[in-house]
Amino acid sequence: MDIVREQGTYSGQGGDPVRVERFAPAAASDSPRPGVVVVHEVFGLDAFARSVGERLARTGFVALVPDLYARGGLPGPASTEHDPAPEWSAEQIRSAVAGLPDRRAVADLDAAALELATEDAVDAERIAAMGFCMGGCLAFLLGCQSTRVAAVVDLYGRIRYAELDANKPVQPLDMALNLHCPLLAVFGEQDATIPPDDVRAMQERLAAFAKPAEVVSVPGVGHGFVNPLRPGYDESVAEETWGRALAFLEESLA
Repeated sequence: MDIVREQGTYSGQGGDPVRVERFAPAAASDSPRPGVVVVHEVFGLDAFARSVGERLARTGFVALVPDLYARGGLPGPASTEHDPAPEWSAEQIRSAVAGLPDRRAVADLDAAALELATEDAVDAERIAAMGFCMGGCLAFLLGCQSTRVAAVVDLYGRIRYAELDANKPVQPLDMALNLHCPLLAVFGEQDATIPPDDVRAMQERLAAFAKPAEVVSVPGVGHGFVNPLRPGYDESVAEETWGRALAFLEESLA
């Protein structure tokens, strides 16, 4: 399926402009399409984030990929055509995550969902969020704090923070009671950043609250197994996860 890619801005928290890239099928549709807000990894709106938008568009979705670093700039080396996945230091990754306020990021994502909802080509009742790593956690928080999204895909997002502060004032797990839409969360069993106990705690918490959630722990893989530009990539598991995610979105947004 041919797609159209566009760049622009929308109004985020406080009316601040947020850079965004939009991916959509090129062909017109007889009825409004479902939309997805793609929430990038810690590495920003990079080649992988764009590839997610493209893949969703080729499947029939309208995808928006906001740049959550739009205000302060990318806190590490930028992805380029010649180096799509530049190496970030551990300190750059840590400071980038710690420096991004959850409240602002979720508000920016909620505004992106609103931006989708105002498009004639998009069905406002069929909007989802899909995030990876840092973005997976933020997609989950969006599903707990916004009524604009009808489904959330969280791919290996942090469940518990090492410590709380002004930017990370609440543990993601503690927001589970507020989840208001179906959730698919997928984690690698060997992910050193997300202990198995955290995944079990998420499963138990969501089950106790009777939330419509599927929390999956995949054996044999660690962090970042869906991203072909990162060392943890596993092609077979990635494709299986993509199939699961697309089936979940199609069912949840039917």
